[in-house]
Amino acid sequence: MTLTFNSDIYSQLLSQHQPRIIKTEEENEKFLETVEKLLSRSNLTPEEDDLLELLVKLIEDFEDTALASIMRYTRLKYK
Repeated sequence: MTLTFNSDIYSQLLSQHQPRIIKTEEENEKFLETVEKLLSRSNLTPEEDDLLELLVKLIEDFEDTALASIMRYTRLKYK
C-alpha cells in the first residue's frame, strides 16, 4: 500500500509546530523535543516524515552556525 502525501495534514502540522529558522538555544531545544517524539514512533505518516526532515535540517543549520561562532570566538580569544 502506497501512502500519499496530504497537503492539508502537513499544513496542520506546520501550523501546530511552526518550524522556522532557529535563533536561540531555547528554540533549538523545543524543536529537538519534537524530533525526539517523532523518532520514538514506529510508523510516521508521510506528512510527519517531511516535518521531521525539515526540523532536522533546521536543527543542523543552527548547530553548525553555533559551532562556527564558538570556533571563531576561540580563535580570536587565543590569538
